[in-house]
Amino acid sequence: MASPPEAHNTAHGDLYGVLVQARDIHGGVTVHLPRDTSPIVDVSLDPPRLATSVRGRSDLLSRLCQAMERGSSIPHVLIGPGGFGKTTVAAALAEHARARGRTVFWVRADAITPSMLEIAVELAAAPEEIDRLKAAPKAATRWVWRHLDRSPTPWLLVVDDADRPEEPDPDHRPGERLGWMRSSPKGFVLVTSRLDDAGLWAPAEMLRVGPLSGEDASAALTEHARVPELSGADALAERLGGVPLALALAGRVLATHGVLFPDARSLLEHLDENIAGIDELAGPLSPGPVDERRLLSGVWELSLRLVGERHPRAVPLLRALSLLGARGRAVPLWRVPRCGMSDASFARAVDALVVHGLVGVERTDERTSLLLHPLISETVRAGLGENDAPLVSEVERLLEEQGERDPWFELDALTSLASLAGRAPALGSGFRVRVGLGAARARLRLGRFEDAERTATAALRTAEGAFGADHPLTLRSRHLLAESLLFQDRVEEAERGYLALLADRERVLGADHPRTLDTRHQIALVAGARGEWRKALALHERVLEARLREQGAEAEETLASMDALGYAALRLDDLDTAERLFDRVHEVRLRLLGDEELLTLNADYKRGLVALRHEHRPRAREIFHRVMEGRARILGPDHPQTRLARDRMSESFVDPGREFRGSGASG
Repeated sequence: MASPPEAHNTAHGDLYGVLVQARDIHGGVTVHLPRDTSPIVDVSLDPPRLATSVRGRSDLLSRLCQAMERGSSIPHVLIGPGGFGKTTVAAALAEHARARGRTVFWVRADAITPSMLEIAVELAAAPEEIDRLKAAPKAATRWVWRHLDRSPTPWLLVVDDADRPEEPDPDHRPGERLGWMRSSPKGFVLVTSRLDDAGLWAPAEMLRVGPLSGEDASAALTEHARVPELSGADALAERLGGVPLALALAGRVLATHGVLFPDARSLLEHLDENIAGIDELAGPLSPGPVDERRLLSGVWELSLRLVGERHPRAVPLLRALSLLGARGRAVPLWRVPRCGMSDASFARAVDALVVHGLVGVERTDERTSLLLHPLISETVRAGLGENDAPLVSEVERLLEEQGERDPWFELDALTSLASLAGRAPALGSGFRVRVGLGAARARLRLGRFEDAERTATAALRTAEGAFGADHPLTLRSRHLLAESLLFQDRVEEAERGYLALLADRERVLGADHPRTLDTRHQIALVAGARGEWRKALALHERVLEARLREQGAEAEETLASMDALGYAALRLDDLDTAERLFDRVHEVRLRLLGDEELLTLNADYKRGLVALRHEHRPRAREIFHRVMEGRARILGPDHPQTRLARDRMSESFVDPGREFRGSGASG
C-alpha cells in the first residue's frame, strides 16, 4: 500500500528510551527493547552518627568550620593512618554543617560514581538521564557538578576513605579537579585519605590527623567505656598510643566485659604482651561479618594491601621495620634491610610506606631514620608467623653484622625477634640461643647485669640441650654467663667459669682462635679486677699480640685488647704507653664508626683519664663533657657509664676498678 503524501517518519525533541513509529501495519508488531545489564547500586548519602564526643580535635574542627563558612575554591583533605580518626572529624563537621542548614552528602570513595549520580537526582536531576550517562563517565562528572553548582542550598560533600587515587579520577591525579573531586562556590568539599602525598592532592589543603594525647586520650577511653570515671585510664590510653580506634575498642571491651575487666588496669595487664588481642575481645557478640576498618589488625592490613597493590616490596619492608622499630624506636636508614631491592626500588618502597602513613621520617644533622607508631609496629608484628621465618632470620643476621652500636635499639629489636620463636618453630633452637645471647650482651652494656645473667643462663640451657657441651653456641653462652658474673663483682665465680671455658675452647677451637682469645682477654680483666695490674698487663700483651697476628690491627676485638692494655698501663702509671694506645684506638674507631658511636666515646673517655693524670684539666673537662653528652643520649642520663663521665668532669672520686670490667670481648 502506498503511503499518502502527508505521511512523515520523523520525530522532534529530546528522546529517552525507544521510539516506535508505524502506519498501515497489518499483523503483529514486536518491539525488542535493549536489556539494561547494569546492576542497581543502592547507596546511602547519610553521614555516620557520632556515638561519643569528639576529643582533641577542636582546633582542627574550628579551622574546617571557618573554611566551610568562608567558602573555599579548593577541596580540603584530612590525612592520617587508618584508625586515627579522620572519619570521626569529618562526621563532626557534617553535624555542624547540618545544624547550620547545609545539605550533607556523604560518599564512600569505593562507590563514588553511583553516589555522585544519586546526589544529582537528589538535586532534582531527571533520573532518566542517568541511563544516557552511564557509558560516559566524563560527561556524567560534568553533569553532576552542574547540578551541584546550581544547588539552591549550600552543601557539604564528604568523600570518605579516598585511599585509591584512581577512584575519584582514573585518568588524572585528584588534585587536578577534573574528576569527581572538584570544588564549587555553592559548597565545601572534604576528603579523607591515608595518602599523605602533596603531589597527589595539590592544590588542596591537607590537614593531618594524629593520635590523641594526654587527657584527651584518657577522656575518650572513659567515654567509650560508658563510665563517669575510669581507674587506670591514663596508663591504658598511653599504652594504646592515643590511637582513637584502639581507644574505642578498649572502651567497648570495658563496657561489655566489666566482670573480667572492672577497670583499665586489669585490661592493660591482660593486653600488655599482646595488644592485638583487643580485636578478639572487642568483636561483636553475635556472629556475622566484621568490617575490617573497625579492627586494629584490619585497618593496617588494609593499608598493607593498598601499598602492596603498587609496591609489593614495601610489604616485607614494613614487617622488617616492625621488628627493628619496636616500642616506637626510630630505625636508622643504614640499619633497614633492603630485602633484595635496588636503590631505586628501595626508595620507592620507603616512599610508599611514608605516603600511606605507616612510617614516619626523622631527620637530624647526623642521619635519617624511619619511625613506626608503636601500635602499628606491634600490630604488624603480631601478624607475623611461620611464613615470615626467612624475613625474621634475615633481620637477625643483619643485627649481628651491624655490630654493637646502640644497646637500647638492639635490645628492643632482639626482644621482638625472641617473641616470634614460639610462633615460627622453623626458626629453630639456634635462633633462640643467638637472639638470647645478643640480648644478654645488650643488657650488660646497659648495666642490667642480673637480667643479663638470667638471659645467658636460659640461652646456655637451650644450647646444651639442643647442641651439646662443645657446640660454639654453648661455649659462647658460658662466656656471656661468666661475664655477667664479673660485672656483678662475683670475681671468683667468674674466674672459675672462664678458666673452665678456656680449657674447652682451646681443646675444641685451638689456642689462637678469636673466641679462645676472647676468654683469655676476660681472664686478664679478672686479674685487673683483683688489683693484679702487672699480671693483667702481661696477659693483655699476649692477647694483643695474638689478635694482631690472627685478626689484624683494626678488628674490633684487637682494638678492645689494645684499649685494655692501655688501661693496665695507666693503672701502673705508664702514661705514655696508655696515651699512645688510647689515641690509636680512638683514631681507628673515629674513622670507622664516627664520633657518635658508643665505642668511640669509650675510647675518648680513656683519653680524658690520661689528660686528667697529666693535670691537663681543661682538656680533660672538654673530653668528659663530650663523652657525658654522648653516653646520656645513647645509654640514658642515669646509666653508670654516664655518671662516671659526669663525675670525672667534676673531678670527684670514682672507683676506677668498675670502669673497665668485661669490656670489648665478643664472647
